[in-house]
Amino acid sequence: MNFEQMVYIVNVANEMSLSKAAEKLFISPSGMSQSITQLENELGIKIFNRSKQGVTPTFEGKIVISKAITLLNTIKELNKEINEYKNSNQTHLKILTAPTFSYLLQESMVKFNSKNSECTFELIEQNPTDIIQNFNKENYDFAVIHASIDELKKQKNIRFEHIHEGHICIAVGKKSPFYSLDYVTLSNLEHSQFVMYNSSDYKRVLKLIKLDPNAVLIKSNSSSLLFELVKEGEAVLFLHDFSIKKSPMVTNEEIKIIPLRQENYFTIDFWLIYLETKGLSKVAQEFIDDFLHNFKESK
Repeated sequence: MNFEQMVYIVNVANEMSLSKAAEKLFISPSGMSQSITQLENELGIKIFNRSKQGVTPTFEGKIVISKAITLLNTIKELNKEINEYKNSNQTHLKILTAPTFSYLLQESMVKFNSKNSECTFELIEQNPTDIIQNFNKENYDFAVIHASIDELKKQKNIRFEHIHEGHICIAVGKKSPFYSLDYVTLSNLEHSQFVMYNSSDYKRVLKLIKLDPNAVLIKSNSSSLLFELVKEGEAVLFLHDFSIKKSPMVTNEEIKIIPLRQENYFTIDFWLIYLETKGLSKVAQEFIDDFLHNFKESK
């Protein structure tokens, strides 16, 4: 009996339904059924009586399920104790982020390090879709992303906290025909030229404006290069409303952030995510508190 099978039989017993348990765990009922059947064959017993009315544990099944609950609780407590020990001595933070948070995180790191000089950081930028898919595979302390609630609910072992509801804007320089405007529409952008992050995730917008691939001047992971191209030319860069609001190039009016008039179509939820089994260390929670305070001031 492996860990996955223990989780399956405990959830089926709680839900009294194989399909409901499968839905809760975001797996196929057939896959769950095959795994439970394999376990029954290995043990040489029936764990569940299955009928059109539902699923009920057998006498032997109740014993197995009880042992599985005990083992899962023991594993959970062990992981908690290990992580509490590791987190109590942690001074290095490994953070995964979508590009939109990079400036704010870097600013928060400088401020935090001035008060906590022993703390070090590792900041990795990725596309939000890749972050969600890969977050479980690496030992990150936390990530900040934009995503839908449905995307997050499908992931195992991830806790998430909502931090902001925002929308997509554009950044332009003084040479842009849009610089004097208070807002733009998607139709305004149809014949524009764009610069984009390699890891940008604006598929909905790009689909709606039917972006010609030839309209993209450059894709790059270098934010400084992209902002320089925007500042010195007519190129347009998609970004979120708060991304660089406090940066010198915006406060000095070298670059202007302009909202899309159809912002209601592009409401986006921003999240803090971390591993359920790992939790947040003391230093991670302290940094997050400082970052969120800085984030609220930037909006």
